[in-house]
Amino acid sequence: MSAPTSYEQGNSLWKDARLRLCRNRAAMASLVFLVFMALACFVLPLFPCIANPNAADLSNIAASCSWEHPFGTDQLGRDLLARVLYGGRISLLVGVVATFVAFVIGLCYGLVSGYVGGKTDAVLMRTVDVLFALPFIVLVIVFSLSIEEPCRELTNSVVELTGWSRDSVAPIFGLVPLFIAIGALGWLTLARIVRTRTLEIKSMEYVLAARSLGLGHLNILFRHIAPNLLGTVVVYTTLAVPGIMLTESTLSFIGLGVRPPNSSWGTLIKEGADRMEVSPELLIFPALFFCLTLLALNFLGDGLRDALDPKSAKD
Repeated sequence: MSAPTSYEQGNSLWKDARLRLCRNRAAMASLVFLVFMALACFVLPLFPCIANPNAADLSNIAASCSWEHPFGTDQLGRDLLARVLYGGRISLLVGVVATFVAFVIGLCYGLVSGYVGGKTDAVLMRTVDVLFALPFIVLVIVFSLSIEEPCRELTNSVVELTGWSRDSVAPIFGLVPLFIAIGALGWLTLARIVRTRTLEIKSMEYVLAARSLGLGHLNILFRHIAPNLLGTVVVYTTLAVPGIMLTESTLSFIGLGVRPPNSSWGTLIKEGADRMEVSPELLIFPALFFCLTLLALNFLGDGLRDALDPKSAKD
């Protein structure tokens, strides 16, 4: 009798994608850098060695780099390293939370538009075209200002219910208008991408088979179509985070983003640009952190695209 034939166990598509991503050195280095940056911004300020970012020291204004102040101090004597770390916390939060809001809206909108089709699809896409024709920054500013008062009332309610101090609650809840405004208007491109892919997928055999078995529309949408969009959506979402962070920085740069005395990388870059000739380090350090983070996000998104879509991989 012949020996039984041994079969090599196959890999799933996600495992193959993970292996391709691990072989991409630039993407993995970017992932490590982003994890390090997140830990530095969210964990390092918890240690007593990091000063209060809003504590002014008028006897130590615009000090140069030293052991006590590794990045120096600003025009009010505040430690620049602490302000860069706390500013990174806000910029990263805005990027991640606003991108998640845009992800949810764009995915659902594009799925419904592509799956239903017909007049519904036409109306939904013409709405997207109209919003695309309007200036994005102006819409964000108007929308942010319109919901600022309800968010302020929400902050007051949280302070009354929990008994927490306003100083600890206001910096976080003060960003809610920014989260909602950017996320609620940043889903347009994602909706078009999802709609196009949904039109392709809904005519495939396994979707037609699911329909013939009598499965409901929601079941088909979220169990058969949405999972097959995940690769495309993840790649776009990763590449959208830098754009949303840039939008927040633009709003903060013109004074419509994070409110003083709190800071983001955008506000720090604005302050540094105003005093660039006198204290160039006020611009160099926050701009360096900001640029490296955006670069790492773009490298990671490019690596995810190559990993999830082998046809576009660069050999």
